[in-house]
Amino acid sequence: MNNTTQHWIELDKQYLWHPFTQMADWLDGEPVVIDRGEGFYLIDTEGRRYIDGVSSLWCNVHGHRVAAIDAAIRAQLDKIAHSTLLGLAQTRAAELAERLVQIAPAGLEKVFYSDSGATSVEIALKMAYQYWQNIGQKTRTRFIAVRQAYHGDTVGSVSVGGMDLFHGIFKSLLFETHFVPSPHPYRFDGTPEQCAAHSLEMAESLLKAHAGQIAAIVLEPLVQGAAGILVHPKGFLKGIEQLARQYGVLLIVDEVATGFGRTGTMFACEQEAVRPDLMCLAKGITGGYLPLAATLTTQTV
Repeated sequence: MNNTTQHWIELDKQYLWHPFTQMADWLDGEPVVIDRGEGFYLIDTEGRRYIDGVSSLWCNVHGHRVAAIDAAIRAQLDKIAHSTLLGLAQTRAAELAERLVQIAPAGLEKVFYSDSGATSVEIALKMAYQYWQNIGQKTRTRFIAVRQAYHGDTVGSVSVGGMDLFHGIFKSLLFETHFVPSPHPYRFDGTPEQCAAHSLEMAESLLKAHAGQIAAIVLEPLVQGAAGILVHPKGFLKGIEQLARQYGVLLIVDEVATGFGRTGTMFACEQEAVRPDLMCLAKGITGGYLPLAATLTTQTV
């Protein structure tokens, strides 16, 4: 280990608190220190190259140091780095919103920006809640989510998350959410079709039991990433959409991890021709270059 690497490790251990990390264990180790990236490689302070196999936590969809993206960011910095949208319009914000609407599922026509996947979900929850409040259905305050879901680490996104491993300690902070079983065919005693049907039956039971109380159903479409890449059986996502329409609740799809081509279509919900009321985007929206998120919704909402 060279002196430069040792210097950065010391600074890291003195000042940083790493996410989802037991810091007592971290302080005993000797971490790899990343200094730069090229294409799909990460390069550490010792000059060693590593394949970025998790795309820097599912963010980097084009590679590191893409010439066209680097040049576009430099060009924007020559104009302005940031301008508030509170009381002002901004050229690039309007341009990006138009382009997102053009590629989004039909019906999503409005874009609200934020800075992370968790906040994009938090905003979707608040939009859904406020929608029902604004039209006088004030009892619609609860949400249905999928067990083992991960939607981020803000209070609202944790409330609709279903992973006790990450969030169990915070239960007393959270609002009540109704959960349906994750349709996980590998742990289900039956066919994938029966697995999907079982979870859909549980979802319908909740919708019946809490009629007039549910604001929205929220889920990761097609695959639950943080739960272990749990791929849903074909038809589950479409079935959830049909239940949302049948019982008159909103549908929120969290495309933070699946959006921008991760499942073969631009957005995972397109795989089953699903048209959500709200869609959450982050990670791949900037190719992993900058923090940015967006919540898309309908004109009605």
